[in-house]
Amino acid sequence: MGYRYQYVKIPGEGNRYFCIQQNPFVLAWLLFFKKNTLLPMTIGDGAGKWSLNYIKSEICHYYSFSRTNINKLIRFMKYKFHLQSLDPLVELPCYGQICVLVNKGHKIFDLRRRVAIKVYRDDIDMPDITHEMERLQKGSLFDFGPSIRRKNIRERWYEEDYIDGVRDYSAKPRNSSDLLKKFHEEIVPCLERLILHQSPVTKNTGDYVDEIKSIMASGNLMREGLDTHKIEKITAFIDSITEQLHSAGNVPVYLVLTHGDFCPANMLNTRHGLRVIDWESATLRSALFDFYSYFFYRSVHQKLPVGQLSSEIEVALPYLTGKLNTTAPDISRSLKSFEKVYRWLYYIERVHMLIERERYDTKHNIIDVILRFIEVFNTYEGISSDHNEKFRHINSITSINFKAEEAK
Repeated sequence: MGYRYQYVKIPGEGNRYFCIQQNPFVLAWLLFFKKNTLLPMTIGDGAGKWSLNYIKSEICHYYSFSRTNINKLIRFMKYKFHLQSLDPLVELPCYGQICVLVNKGHKIFDLRRRVAIKVYRDDIDMPDITHEMERLQKGSLFDFGPSIRRKNIRERWYEEDYIDGVRDYSAKPRNSSDLLKKFHEEIVPCLERLILHQSPVTKNTGDYVDEIKSIMASGNLMREGLDTHKIEKITAFIDSITEQLHSAGNVPVYLVLTHGDFCPANMLNTRHGLRVIDWESATLRSALFDFYSYFFYRSVHQKLPVGQLSSEIEVALPYLTGKLNTTAPDISRSLKSFEKVYRWLYYIERVHMLIERERYDTKHNIIDVILRFIEVFNTYEGISSDHNEKFRHINSITSINFKAEEAK
């Protein structure tokens, strides 16, 4: 891979870069017929479908879509034939029609060969690349994940299957009834298979939390240049959740294989069902990590009201534990008995995972992402406390009325 391919960023394309060496007709095909494969889709609620207003809006949408893509093609032609300066530009050792900026490097998509190739940046340490590739192999164990075709740690790249589908993501979250229907039919089977893939590991919460905090303490979160006030907020939250876990007792919890970023942004709807991509963070974590990842993502990244999130989880969690009651009764009992503990563990694990990512992520301000998660976590805990208080109040009233009836 000695040859270098040039990828140019076209204004308005976010993190997408287009390879200058490709045929313009191929790019036209990509823009007009493969766009949603590589970009988020917009999920509508279906209200008023085939009404006059709906048809008008669809016509306007496709007109805007066509005009925008024609402008992109014109701009690309100017770059290709040196009628406009190539800026910004990325040079990479692999060919594809487009590439996108991802954590630790770039991902190149070659739709002709149906592969996705990740190329790591030069500043990424070799042990980190090796560790990530080991995690990626876990996705190949499931038919809903992509298979690794080739890899070369020394040359800092790997090649996996390209999955043709539409991203299950929208800036506007789908309504709860549609989401829960999808959860029951497609998400739960994936969660079950992850949980049941191997014999679970059991750890006491005290030991597990101390282990995570030890890893975080050895990280680079306290380096110069980071906002001290923000770091103090993160540290205070971790200490607060740790204290709650210790107050709950040193209980045994199950650790299972988790995807790590199990959320709509990493899910594709295909002709063969749901597919999950981006397994770089797959490892053992608490048994509800992926479950909470799926739901909390909606409030953190899609601005779903936390009250609605809480109502969804109240319905979804009993359904999952009910399904596990048949296939993994011990895990199911543990999840029901220590629901709060598993949720608090998720908070600690999620912050830990983001802190690890902060060292290399060039797409996001990870510290701000952590603070947004913490804000949602705190709001959710407040709602949960209110629900528990109301439940206790109702129970106490019921008990008083029952005793009064008995006295009569």
